[in-house]
Amino acid sequence: MKDMDINKNMNRREALKCMGTLIVGAAIATTPLAAKVVTPKPARIKRLVFFFSATGNSLYVARQLGGDKAELRSISQEIHNENPVYEAEEIGFVCPVYCFIPPAIVQDFIARSTFKADYFFTVGTYGAHSTIFPEFVDKFAKEHGVQMNYISTIQMVDTYLPYFDADREKADPKNQRIPERIAAILASINSRENYIQTVTQEDRMICEGYYRHSGRDRQRPTVTRSEKIVFSTDACVGCGVCTSVCPHGSWKVVAEKGVPEGDCENCLACVHNCPQKAISIIPTPPEPEEPNRNARYRNPNVKLGDLIKANSQN
Repeated sequence: MKDMDINKNMNRREALKCMGTLIVGAAIATTPLAAKVVTPKPARIKRLVFFFSATGNSLYVARQLGGDKAELRSISQEIHNENPVYEAEEIGFVCPVYCFIPPAIVQDFIARSTFKADYFFTVGTYGAHSTIFPEFVDKFAKEHGVQMNYISTIQMVDTYLPYFDADREKADPKNQRIPERIAAILASINSRENYIQTVTQEDRMICEGYYRHSGRDRQRPTVTRSEKIVFSTDACVGCGVCTSVCPHGSWKVVAEKGVPEGDCENCLACVHNCPQKAISIIPTPPEPEEPNRNARYRNPNVKLGDLIKANSQN
């Protein structure tokens, strides 16, 4: 037979060469032309905390709730994100309570963004009353696709100067309870507690009375124009701090003097953080004049540079 003759006449050297060729061929046939590169999926952020802060209270609380492993992001900066899609195991929001609800910039950020997380929480910082804040946040979040698991508030220095003397607020015994309150909230969040702070009938009465008396818009009560509510005095030296702490970038320096012009959150970051105390509030009836024009406040655990980094639009 022909095949038998070939095998019969093949010497040992040729047989080994043939076997080697077959082995290499088999190896090539079973080996991919190019090794597949596997790119590891980025680790999911454990806790992502968004904050808005004018005087440092909410930034301080956000830091405490975030700890060393969380990622903190300023809403004043993230509001400009062209692709506002965020994902983490836990997502939280920390902001001041303005007229019993979140500031307009916080509402706008939540409304325009997409969030993906296993657990959502919100903490509001307030001075006198938080009233309907938890209820408002819960409803507003649901309307924009976010199911809040935890909503609570923490009482701190009230920084709204038309009604409160900042020096008296700093001396108020309520501030001694802040560390304990933060610790309790942090423990609840760490255990992923499901809790929405109760809104009482008294809370609703306080809120209703305020809006009826003030005539403010109930959805965006503090939004205004900066030139209508603040002005720089003769003590201004044109340092430009106001241009850097304003979350809307609504201050400029003209002829070595700060000049307000543009959208305003009424956060009073410019007033509280002016090194010369050279910015005052224009009385807007029915609100009274400032009880103490020399009293200003910034959370003692937060530096001016921290607020500039968080809010600057320059």
